[in-house]
Amino acid sequence: QIGRILDAYEKSPEREKTMILLWGDHGWHLGEKHHWRKFSLWEEATRSPFIWVVPGLTPKGALCNRPVDFLSVFPTLAEINGLPVPAHVEGTNILKLLKNPKAVWNTPALITFKEGNHAVKFRYIRYAKGGEELYDVFNDPYEWNNIISAKEHQHVVNELKKYLPKKEKTAVGKDAGTNSKD
Repeated sequence: QIGRILDAYEKSPEREKTMILLWGDHGWHLGEKHHWRKFSLWEEATRSPFIWVVPGLTPKGALCNRPVDFLSVFPTLAEINGLPVPAHVEGTNILKLLKNPKAVWNTPALITFKEGNHAVKFRYIRYAKGGEELYDVFNDPYEWNNIISAKEHQHVVNELKKYLPKKEKTAVGKDAGTNSKD
């Protein structure tokens, strides 16, 4: 169905005035780390498509590999459309990445699964019950080696902790889940 929509977009006389924002559901574990589901804070289950096309702004065919999250949608759309962003809105405007996918970007993505369980991409995970994980996603892309206890990485942990929510939102549903055995 996406192809049909894109075909219609290409033929539309309004194409130069129409932006596309496409995002989808996150991943699914198919046995990785003994999981057969999507509810984890690891890369395999949190990766998802996130595609922006903004006429006159985004370079044609550009690909950005910087970590961003869905909290960026509202502030970025507001900026593009010249609208104010209310003070209570969380998220980081990614307009500079839309203009230049190779722009310097030091803001990690935040992923949350139920109350108190968060991951900060580049991949630091803190669970509601106190467990923590840290992965070197460049040298260990499947996140097999939890290096949280290595003292030489403590500065990375301290830096990524700054991006965790300062205030928790009350979760809907049952108690917060965890994948940590800590």
